[in-house]
Amino acid sequence: MFPRRPGVATVLVSATLMASLALGGCASGDMQYIPEGGTYTLAEAQDLGSSANTDSVRDLTPDEARQERQERLARLRGEGEAARALADVLTTQLPADSAAVPLLVEAAVVDGADVWIVVEAWGDDDGPLAHRRLWLFDRETLRLVGSSSFR
Repeated sequence: MFPRRPGVATVLVSATLMASLALGGCASGDMQYIPEGGTYTLAEAQDLGSSANTDSVRDLTPDEARQERQERLARLRGEGEAARALADVLTTQLPADSAAVPLLVEAAVVDGADVWIVVEAWGDDDGPLAHRRLWLFDRETLRLVGSSSFR
């Protein structure tokens, strides 16, 4: 007797479950760090900023958001010298008591310039972190070279 092969439904359910588990691992409530990212136009970088998912931080209180920001910046410092320098800039050049939480940090090229793309979730006073902000920092000098906010 031959072993029974799984049916189409079994294969589809298994594939869906595996994909859900894989994506669920990537979609933890953590910041996405991409040390060697893509090449974008400015409009594409702005699309990254405007479409970033804020669900993982949306319901944080302002105090919780400040704490989460500090924890994510501490983790970013552990990603190597360049990431540590960027985290230091995000700590010293932006308000220390900011309730904005980094969602994405990516080393990328935007319109031919080597930059760090930083996307943060932010909210109005005592409101949910439902808005997004895009920062572009020159990778060599760490000077701010662009920013956009999305409500």
